[in-house]
Amino acid sequence: MGHLVRGHTPAYEITVSKQTFGDKYWQQHYKYPVIGYSFIFIDLRNNDQLGSAFAIYPHISFPQNRQRKFMRYFKIGCGAGYITKVFDRIENNKNNAIGSHINVFISFMYGFKWNVHRNLSIDGGLSFMHFSNASFTAPNLGINIPTLQLGATWKFNDGKEIYKKDSIAPPRERKWHYSVILSGGLKEISPAGGAKYGIGSLNAEVIKPVSRKSRIGLGLDIFYDASIEKKLKSNSADYSGIFATVRPGLHFHYELKISEFSMLFDVGSYLYTRWKEDGYIYARTGVRYRINKNWLVGVSLKTHKFKADFAEWGIGYEF
Repeated sequence: MGHLVRGHTPAYEITVSKQTFGDKYWQQHYKYPVIGYSFIFIDLRNNDQLGSAFAIYPHISFPQNRQRKFMRYFKIGCGAGYITKVFDRIENNKNNAIGSHINVFISFMYGFKWNVHRNLSIDGGLSFMHFSNASFTAPNLGINIPTLQLGATWKFNDGKEIYKKDSIAPPRERKWHYSVILSGGLKEISPAGGAKYGIGSLNAEVIKPVSRKSRIGLGLDIFYDASIEKKLKSNSADYSGIFATVRPGLHFHYELKISEFSMLFDVGSYLYTRWKEDGYIYARTGVRYRINKNWLVGVSLKTHKFKADFAEWGIGYEF
């Protein structure tokens, strides 16, 4: 992708945010995070092949300390991104990074806030931004942008901030949980412009809370990937029916709970696979939202060696 890089990429971001004050206990447990929405414009400095990038995304900032004048924080966000110029076999065949205008946008930032006035603060930090369509359309190497960031914040409310603090924390959950999640989606493989292939997964997990924030567990996966048939036949490998497209696996599960949301991180290994070019190790990262006590929905990205395999859109039941 070196031929796509022609200079530094300036970016401009507008953010509207709201400070939490501990109305719910999870806010107190995370040191009163800030919730916000941002719009960002990025000049990719390659008008011929890449053009510009836009994104709208919600995010949450977790304070690392709570000093009156100076604060450090970690921000994470995910939303929708748009790239103005994408791969085209005739008009833009040098763009081997992005094959679709609509993409997932992910942002991580470690920053600081310096309160120079009652209403004014200076912000800065290091951030990492990523655009990808999760292999829905090839090519999909993605666009990664590490960034030095500097900005200013004006606080409109002028009143004194009162943070709630409960003297007694709610009891910590200790019982084991069991979940079953059914997911599906579509993917495209090289060469670009080919067919979309169906994917699916059945995931069963046993999970143990280890703190008010974290849960760990073990899970069994059964993946179905229709593109494996095409890959095996293209490599003149033996293809013997639908079970060649099925890959069972076992994974280790970590989950970070934030109210009704959870961020999940899984690392697993296939127990059996006919298509060995991906290797045996896979990873999954994503978000789940609990609709009620038992039902949940989620989206996750499955990868091999940091390369996107497919996105999973799922619904599950936990008890």
